[in-house]
Amino acid sequence: MPSPLNRRRFLQFGTLGLGGALTASQAAWAKTLLPGTQTVTDLDFQREPDEVVDVVIIGGGISGLTAAYALKQKGRKSVKVLEVRDRVGGRTLNAPTSNGSYVELGGQWVGPTQDAVLGLMGDLGIGRFPTYNTGRQVDQTSSGSLGPLEILDYLNAVRKIDNLSKMVPRDNPWNAANAAQWDSMTVRDWMNQNMSTDAAKDIIEFTVQSDFGGSTRSVSFLWFLFYVHSATNFNTMSDKAQRWRIEGGAQTISLKLARKVRQKVQLNAGVDGILWRPNGALIRYGGRHLIAARKVIIAMMPRDAANMRFFPHLPAQRDALQRNWGTGQGDKYFAVYPTPFWRQQGQSGTGLSDNQFIVLSWDNSPSDGSVGILGGFAALEGSQRPPTFALRRQLVLRSFASFFGPQAMNAIEVHEKSWELDPNTEGCVSPLEPGFLTAFGPALREPVGPIHWAGTETSTVWCGYMDGAVRAGRRAAEEVDLALG
Repeated sequence: MPSPLNRRRFLQFGTLGLGGALTASQAAWAKTLLPGTQTVTDLDFQREPDEVVDVVIIGGGISGLTAAYALKQKGRKSVKVLEVRDRVGGRTLNAPTSNGSYVELGGQWVGPTQDAVLGLMGDLGIGRFPTYNTGRQVDQTSSGSLGPLEILDYLNAVRKIDNLSKMVPRDNPWNAANAAQWDSMTVRDWMNQNMSTDAAKDIIEFTVQSDFGGSTRSVSFLWFLFYVHSATNFNTMSDKAQRWRIEGGAQTISLKLARKVRQKVQLNAGVDGILWRPNGALIRYGGRHLIAARKVIIAMMPRDAANMRFFPHLPAQRDALQRNWGTGQGDKYFAVYPTPFWRQQGQSGTGLSDNQFIVLSWDNSPSDGSVGILGGFAALEGSQRPPTFALRRQLVLRSFASFFGPQAMNAIEVHEKSWELDPNTEGCVSPLEPGFLTAFGPALREPVGPIHWAGTETSTVWCGYMDGAVRAGRRAAEEVDLALG
């Protein structure tokens, strides 16, 4: 049994990042926190912390690093970022190719009205370039050729969706006038009541699968309407959000943010447990390190936060929100070629199919077109994933060949990423089911004692996107800065 914490030694402990002994106010705070160290757990909280800071941020993705950068800009020097991985970036990840380029295995696009992430990119000196879409698009879906009735059905549905989405308040969608009704039904339920053609329904189905990683038969209509409103409108979410790519890849945002606050970022720092009181917390990470903080920002998908242990337990609604948060499935693939050969054939690199392994492809080549890269999504349930990479590689290349001809079989290399199989991430997107938002939504951003919540899922604007991650990080930093006084 570890020996009880010696109060005198603790209060004399020089703090890394604070540069010297505790001030009188910090000592007073530490005294009020110390009784919590006597809580009986199977984790060792009963010893001197290795470090004492004002703010600990858990999560080194865009949202957590944005929060750290925002606090630095506010003059807060006593901040520490803990990241479980051996890298920053969260659900953005650049992977180098053998011919000197890169592929983006996570989030990668930005678009109009995403002013937060575009502004941050400007501050960091990160450029953007248009997603390549010059040339013919290959459409092998059943809805590829819509007739007048189907087009009208689709346009009427989109108009209704946009109008209904404006009735869902971004700050608290669970308080919408029709929240109970809309959260009791799926997107498919609404489509069946308001649309008459299967081809028009298929277009919205494809959008939901792409944006939510789930089917219209399982995604809550209330969550869908909120998502649309948070992204401005349906067409902005489904089309314009993919207008631009990021020079150097999306992970560049986190890499440059980390350089801004590099002395405050600790990698390979998985959090084992958080012992919290109303006025502070002890955070145990990396299996043996202990840090004390007045405030904590948890910047990750709610489902990932459920993998940490809290002492005492979180309030029931917050705990249930984390444990039951839905995560989407879907694999991302890239095939690398010497050149973007499809451009010479007058094709854009965009392909759609409902009978191939790859259901959506796009041109993911660098801005100068010096290397050819095709990206693709495979919208498969985990149980349907082919068991070997060799088989998946073959299916990917066959799909691209069906879109762009036999030359697509001659890839230099193929990259893949399934976020649901990532050891540190439960999934990449959030297809929340009916009943979830009205039951647990109010706990999404509500602080718990010293703990505040960031991550793109907590954003009221562009929820689920990199822009939402920036906004959530800034909002959490503002909350903490005001609370610290």
